[in-house]
Amino acid sequence: MEARSESPKISASDQASLPWFQRLSRPILFLTVSLALLGAYFAFSIPVSVFPNTDFPRIVVGVDNGVMPIDQMLVTITRPIEEAVNSVPGLQKVTSITSRGSAEVDLFFAWNSDMILTLQRVDAVVARLQAELPTTAKVETHRMTFAVFPIIGYSLTSDTVPPNKLWEIATYDLKPRINRLDGVATVIIQGGRVPEFQVMPDPARLLTAGITVQDILDAIRRTNLIDSPGLIEHDHQLVLGLISGQVRTPDQIGQIVVKTSTAGVPIRLGDIASIAPSVAPTYTIVTANGKPAVLVNVDRQPESNTLQVANEVHALISELAPTLPPGVHLEPFYDQSTIVHDSIASVRDAVLLGILLSSIILVLFLRDWGTSLVAGLVIPITLLITFIVLQATGQSFNLMTLGGLAAAVGLVIDDAIVVLENIVLHRDAGQNRPQAIQSALKELTVPLIGSTVTPIVVFLPLISITGVTGSFFRALAITMTVSLFTSLLLALSWTPALSQFFVRRKDIAAPATGSEQVDITALVNAEEAHLSGFFGRIVDFYGRVMQSVLKRPWILALSSVVIVALSGVCYYFLQTGLLPEMDEGAFILDYFTPPGSSLAESNRILLHIEDILKSTPEVENTSRRTGLQLGLAAVTEANNGDFTVRLKKDRKRALDEITSDIRGEIA
Repeated sequence: MEARSESPKISASDQASLPWFQRLSRPILFLTVSLALLGAYFAFSIPVSVFPNTDFPRIVVGVDNGVMPIDQMLVTITRPIEEAVNSVPGLQKVTSITSRGSAEVDLFFAWNSDMILTLQRVDAVVARLQAELPTTAKVETHRMTFAVFPIIGYSLTSDTVPPNKLWEIATYDLKPRINRLDGVATVIIQGGRVPEFQVMPDPARLLTAGITVQDILDAIRRTNLIDSPGLIEHDHQLVLGLISGQVRTPDQIGQIVVKTSTAGVPIRLGDIASIAPSVAPTYTIVTANGKPAVLVNVDRQPESNTLQVANEVHALISELAPTLPPGVHLEPFYDQSTIVHDSIASVRDAVLLGILLSSIILVLFLRDWGTSLVAGLVIPITLLITFIVLQATGQSFNLMTLGGLAAAVGLVIDDAIVVLENIVLHRDAGQNRPQAIQSALKELTVPLIGSTVTPIVVFLPLISITGVTGSFFRALAITMTVSLFTSLLLALSWTPALSQFFVRRKDIAAPATGSEQVDITALVNAEEAHLSGFFGRIVDFYGRVMQSVLKRPWILALSSVVIVALSGVCYYFLQTGLLPEMDEGAFILDYFTPPGSSLAESNRILLHIEDILKSTPEVENTSRRTGLQLGLAAVTEANNGDFTVRLKKDRKRALDEITSDIRGEIA
């Protein structure tokens, strides 16, 4: 590549007569580089997640009311909620599940609904209805997004610390610290035993004192609080006075006055009941690696960055782990950020490999490092400009957009290669660089636009698709459309402007310009010169094959029929699915024991499955929920749940093979 020689000053009239790519080369390069830098900045601010941001047209109303029987739950809670939410605009369907002490009401809306506004309307309806529901009922509403599933899960186990202490560590030490991190929505604690005090009244003493159980409940409720008698002015200062009636030990609970006898003697709770530390009754079992455990599930905010949130949580856990009591083990059992990190790494590798291979092909074909550099720069510039549109349209880096970027690597360089090859061809035919660039653009502008718009038109209908399929393919269509359109603009502006500096001059005597035939002959000669050697032999072989086939047109007709028939057969036997199978390094094993099974019976059956998982050499750790589920589930039973199985990174067998063997052993 030779250095540019200093050119004399050009007058205004001569400047106006120059081709547009010469007059505007510097603005074009400046604008393109500026957009690329802006795209590089946005690349660090675009959210990262596994799937595209999707607001499913569904709102879940979950109710927890202890152990209330199903019939009462249905009459006093489920049915009133169903009737009340019918007034929400846009509601299409209502379904519900009612179980002992819990209920779930699912509300379905149209896909074009504003789900944030709809959730506010549902919250308003539930708030008005709250006064009519039992005071013990706890109602929660959630809109369905991919963020309702946790991105990280940690298990807390110990051989020496009891489950109630593990629950306290997770609830009071870990959860508040994790909740403060940027991008964290909620931290859900599952498992363990909730500590409480058990009050066991003596029926004989209750009868003697004329006290009911409700009197005991009211006394505890009105006593166990903090209140203020008012403001106290002292020593030129105004102080808020506080009186604490909170109880923390069985002795303090025993001192609560329940009633005053007719003789004026206070009857304390300790006089009529025994108080002892205990734990709340549980109807679920949570284990990790076969031991009782507490699971800490971290949910991200819908618009947050999965990788950033995961890194912050991992860093915080690393700080908190040394402060835990001796014998307490904190271990990750699920990490969604792994697949996101691997996807980004694969796209990065695809981009680098695409640049390398395309540059090698151009060097071998055109024998020019300058043209290879110009073509190679198109790929990163196109991707960086695409990042701007992804940021503007509210997209994220996910499996669909990253897949679109990876697929676009092989497409976006096509336009630049065609333009560069034609520029080199005209240069070798005897034209100087500006003439070669101008001739190439004149010949290829219309064909390039047509060839690029054709695949863009194919992707455009995917943007208008609704439903789950539309939410996925919309992200892919936007990414591919923007990438292809950007590559077209770069081929018609960036490539000609940059070719002035990087395409080498060719010291060939210019042909006579007296007739068009001379120019065509020169172009043909230049093209034949390009096709010498190995490439020439390939083209000659292709030409002989095509000539032989065209002499026998029945071969084309027969082969077309065979191809169409084989395509139909393959389509019939081809399996379908929303997403391809992915190796996330972990899998979920859902299970159902026979209906009506007790918690103990379900646990007995599942211990055998835990032994099978432990004996699998590729399994790193496991966690089990019985009576609970991963993600948002308001109603669960003692006979169902799931295992979360994390696999080792250095395993030799694939995920499908491992799960198939485990499924066979369980069956």
